Amino acid sequence: MVWVYISESLLYLCFSLLMGAFIIQFIPDRLKPTIHIPKRLIQLAVLGVVFFSVAPVIRVILFLYEDIGLFATMESVLSGFEVGKAWNLTVILAIFFYLFVSLFPVLKSKVLSGIALAFTLVLLLALGWASHGASLTAWSGFVSHSLHFLAVTVWIGILLIVGWCSKNQENWLSYLKWFTSLAIACFLTITGTGLFLMTLVIDVNEYTDAWMVSYGQALLMKHLTIIPVLFFAFINGFWIRRKLNRQEQINPISWLKFESILLFFTFVSTGVLGQQEPPHSIEITLKGSGPSALFDYFYSGVIDPSMSLQFGLNTINILFFTVAIIFMWLIMYSFRKKTPAVVPFFMGMFCVLSLYFGLMASVQ
Repeated sequence: MVWVYISESLLYLCFSLLMGAFIIQFIPDRLKPTIHIPKRLIQLAVLGVVFFSVAPVIRVILFLYEDIGLFATMESVLSGFEVGKAWNLTVILAIFFYLFVSLFPVLKSKVLSGIALAFTLVLLLALGWASHGASLTAWSGFVSHSLHFLAVTVWIGILLIVGWCSKNQENWLSYLKWFTSLAIACFLTITGTGLFLMTLVIDVNEYTDAWMVSYGQALLMKHLTIIPVLFFAFINGFWIRRKLNRQEQINPISWLKFESILLFFTFVSTGVLGQQEPPHSIEITLKGSGPSALFDYFYSGVIDPSMSLQFGLNTINILFFTVAIIFMWLIMYSFRKKTPAVVPFFMGMFCVLSLYFGLMASVQ
């Protein structure tokens, strides 16, 4: 299963690179730093979409092939399952897309960049077609998942391209002005569509009860990883802008790079989440699949499928929550003291772990 999680995470990374690379071409030079995007990066990202999107198809085939044989299962999955049909469409589109980006200077013409962006959007819609949300509520799930993923790839894609492909800090203030507003809009879209997609799978009132199963654990970890991202986003979007307005010496590129790395961990948790069994009924899921191994490790009591989790404060969870708050403060303090960005990056990771341990220790 680990290979599926890694594949899903890298798939999201490839989509983000493509989205960011083509959107940034429409931004005037005066509103962005000097950026160089290797053509090979675009080609590899297109190939990555094909190879990394096949993981769910292979997973279904491996689950079913013992009953009717490998080749019959492959034919059945690719022609009869939505995940297989979506991958067929992805392969066909990706072949034309790869030829297009290889034969034409897509990064030197806005028209060609627009066509490449259209290819990327259609591939993104193909991914939404095979999503959990689309399988549950057809159009509303498909639209919500597609908007959710689009907002994620736009936000993170531009962040990745500017953070890793910038050659200097020119026009950084101008870049922050438009990107901060765009990032806020993307975050609000992600929040709204994410809440809707979550309600398709679990009752909001049973959010904490879902922690007993693997899906709930992955969902919790995804939400926790967003916390240090928001701290870095605030630093990059507001504090660095204030320092640049004061003409203070600061290297914003390293902070942008580590924010993008934090967001990659959100990709990882999203990849894990997408491959878990959705617990439409937590009681039935517990009876059929059992509790999450992580929850079972932390919970010392007997797990009953009909139980509802209760929470309380104790010495251990108060200690972990206090440590988490300290790590949050250290992220901001490190920026004020001009500490290398790698230090608050690890503070953010430790903050996530502390919050997770504190929440698990709160379960009674």
